[in-house]
Amino acid sequence: MPDTAARFDRAYYDRFYRNPDTRAASEYDAEIEAQFVAAYLRHLDVEVERIVDIGCGLGRMLKALAGLFPCTVVHGVDASDYVCRTYGWEQAALPDFAPARPFDLVVCQDVLAYLDDSEAAAAIVALGRIARKALYFGALAEEDLALCNPARTDTDVYLRPASWYRRRLGRRFEPVGGGLWLKKPVDAVIWTLDRRT
Repeated sequence: MPDTAARFDRAYYDRFYRNPDTRAASEYDAEIEAQFVAAYLRHLDVEVERIVDIGCGLGRMLKALAGLFPCTVVHGVDASDYVCRTYGWEQAALPDFAPARPFDLVVCQDVLAYLDDSEAAAAIVALGRIARKALYFGALAEEDLALCNPARTDTDVYLRPASWYRRRLGRRFEPVGGGLWLKKPVDAVIWTLDRRT
């Protein structure tokens, strides 16, 4: 796979995020996702004061979450030279990102599929250190490939079964559905039918 600086350049973001004919998701999609995450965390009485988006790209999700949690500290992190220079994010990659304090909510979407098995496993351990209360996580799994539009999906990634992610994430987090995981030990009431295990 190409190195991060070469791969996640302006052309990558133009294709998968800016061009309406080829983008995987729009700004509106990020707003809807953020509304879901915020509503679900409020429903579970999980207070959020610090948010980090690791692999934040253009920062759409981070911007939407900042609007929904107006008194919250938000921090963007990405491995791409291009987006860090353009948007002012902290340049770092998992599993090397090591903040001084954990964040109440960690967003990590479409990052781990770009890492080999060893790096991805170490990144999940890092997510367990970085997250204090909740993780909003997504990765293209092997089973998802048939659902994707190849013109709008970067398939040059490490495809793993969903069980690979669930097993490793489950050591540190409790899945509660919709891509949301709560840090163990969970300090929220989660009804049995809402648990993903």
